[in-house]
Order: sequence, then C-alpha cells, then structure tokens
Amino acid sequence: MRFLDIIFLAFSALRDRKLRTILTILGMVVGPAAYVAVIASTEGISESIVDSLKNLGAEKIFVWRSTRSSLDITDKMVEDISRIQGVKYAIPFYAMSAGQAKAKGMTVELNPADTYSVLAVDFREIDKIFPGVKLKDGVMPSGGDNVALIGSKVSEPDSKELPRIYLGDAVTIIRPNPTSEAKSHSLIVQGILDYYGQSFFYNPDLLIFVSREVGKKLVGGRSYTGIFVVAEDSSLVDYLENKLREKYGGDLIVISTKAVLQTVQVITGMLTMYLASMASMSLIVAFLAIMATMFTAVTERIREIGLLKALGFKTRAVLLTFLTEAALIGLIGGVIGVVVGAVGAYILAQPSPTEQSAAEGISDFRGHMGFSAINIAYTPKINLELVLTAIGIAFIVGVLAGIIPAWRAAKYTPVEALRRE
Repeated sequence: MRFLDIIFLAFSALRDRKLRTILTILGMVVGPAAYVAVIASTEGISESIVDSLKNLGAEKIFVWRSTRSSLDITDKMVEDISRIQGVKYAIPFYAMSAGQAKAKGMTVELNPADTYSVLAVDFREIDKIFPGVKLKDGVMPSGGDNVALIGSKVSEPDSKELPRIYLGDAVTIIRPNPTSEAKSHSLIVQGILDYYGQSFFYNPDLLIFVSREVGKKLVGGRSYTGIFVVAEDSSLVDYLENKLREKYGGDLIVISTKAVLQTVQVITGMLTMYLASMASMSLIVAFLAIMATMFTAVTERIREIGLLKALGFKTRAVLLTFLTEAALIGLIGGVIGVVVGAVGAYILAQPSPTEQSAAEGISDFRGHMGFSAINIAYTPKINLELVLTAIGIAFIVGVLAGIIPAWRAAKYTPVEALRRE
C-alpha cells in the first residue's frame, strides 16, 4: 500500500471525528506556542541588551565611590589610574540625577528613568565614552561655564509634558541642598546630539552634558562621582578590574561592560532553559492527550480494523495508518503553535521600563550617578531553526504518543477484531 494512501486514510479518520481532533490539536498547540514565545522573547531581549553594551564597547570599565567609603575620587586618583599599564583613558565625571531643570518656562524634575539627568565631563572626551556619537545640530562645546550639550530625547522628548529644547535655548540646572540654599546654574544650548540608542549605565539621548567646572559647582563636593576607564584592549579588562579592586579594595565599586555582558548572557541562558522546561510540561500533557485520543480511536474502530485486515491490509499498513494519525495531530498542532507563539512573542515585545542591576552597589550607582532605567525595546528573534525545532518537537511528540495505540491496533487479527466488535 502506498504511503499517500495511508496519509489519505489518516486524514479521513481525523475528519470523521472533527470535534475530538480539533480539541486534541488545540491541546498540542500550547506546547510549541509557549516554546516559540519564550525562546524568541528571551533571545530577543538578550540580543537587545548585548547590542546596547556593544554601543559602549567591551573595553569600558566604570568606577565610582562606594557609599560606605570616605575616599574621595580626586584628580590625583584619576592620574594614578591613568598610569596603570593597559589603561588608555581615565575620564572623571560628575553626575546629577536629583534636582530640577528649567527651560521654556517649565520645571522638570531630574530623573534618569522618566526625564533626564546631568553629566559633567570634558566635552572633548564624550566620543571616548560613547563611541560613534554624532552632532545633529550646533557645535561641540569647547568648554566654559555657560554652555551645554543635550541628547536627542532632551531636545525632542517623547512626552508632551516635557519642553522641546533647541539651539540657543536657556536651561537652568537647580541642585537642592538640605542644609543651605539650592545651587543653580544657567546654560545656553550650544549643540544637540543625534539619536544614539540605549546604552548601559548612561543613555546619552537623555543627558544634559555640562563642563566639569559646572558639575563641580552644582555637586559642591571635592570628589568626582566616578571615572570612565577605557582599556587599550578588551583582553585587558579583567586584569584592570582586578588591579583596581586590589588597589582600592571596597572603597571603589568597579564594573565593566564585559562583566555585565557575561552576566547577562548567563542569566538569559538560564532563564531560557528554565522557561523552556516549563513550556515542555505542556508537551507532556499534549502527549497524554494524543495517546488517550488514539486509544479511544482504536477502541471505536476495532470492526474497521478487522475489515481492513480481512481485505488484505498488512499489520504494517494498519500500524502506519494509526501512527500517521497521531503524527498529523502533532504536526498540525506544531504549525499552529508556531504561528500562535510568534504572535504572542511580538505582543510580549512591548517595551516597558525596568530596573537593571549589574552588581553590588547598583542602588548607590542609581542615586549618585544617574543610572538610567533601561527601556528594553526588542524584536523577538524568530528564525528557521526555531520554527523547525518547534514543529519537529510537536511531530515527535505525536509519533511517540501514537506508537502504543498503533501497535495495539496492528496486533488485532481479522477474526479477533470482528469477534470483539
């Protein structure tokens, strides 16, 4: 008997029991759908985070003072760090994430998660911190107490409640002081950066850049907020991290983009495995549902089996007929599941602000450095391998679930089958 005839008989049998077939297929859909949605989403998130880290470069190290330490980050410390073998740049900065910014008659509370924050650095070194950053309008300030450079989202924020700030506009930064009068400084926007995209620790699109002199006045402290350290090569990052921890102990918190990247990859890998294992539980349920359906089908069709055997059907043909029915249920359920899972993954891909933590002291980092919350906008990663894997798993589950019922059906002799009926 030709295999196409067997497939036709299997389809006919499934069509004759439409409701049961549909319900069984729906039970099969859940597993592949969950598998595709989970894998596509976690891989998409991982890829998005990795890309944002690569924006900074794997050779970056971030250093800032622990709240438990009385050690100040001074020019002397910056000079000492810059002399460590393997350090290409050591760039000190002040950061301000609390306070207010006034522009166009509106007052905005500084908040790296919802609005923007202030970063005080040497303007000439911005491209060393954010490689590839470009000017959209104006000029790159050369320094001075009265000029500012703003990110693209500061100039044209998504929220209608925030002011649009353009070249030549005045911006006043106000730093609250609980023990004395608040400090303020007015600046003229001299340049606007082009859109850069999400970057870990700081998003340049949401920053108001000022000179270090202005930052020092606003912060009012002897200590820098932190230091951007750039290694000569990414292979030296681990060495430099260890060197800095060895030199300064617990007084400084040291985090590299390379370490965060490795942590993210480990966490997302574990998360993917965990969620995929949870999704596999639904495949076990589908396996049992298909097996129960096939056992019921065998019981209902004993007379049909006997007639087929009497007409010359071989045991192998009967076995393949029932096995094909189970395989078709798995295959159809897998295809539908992939479609449902893909749609679900894109629905889940709606971005939402989330807290990110990379290591000890991250709350200190947020409070003192203006660490920006990450708006994880990602695209689910759905490729041919994922699709074929999901469909293949569903097909295999269907085949395995149908083996025992198909074998039982194939064992009946014509006489036994007709007698039992």
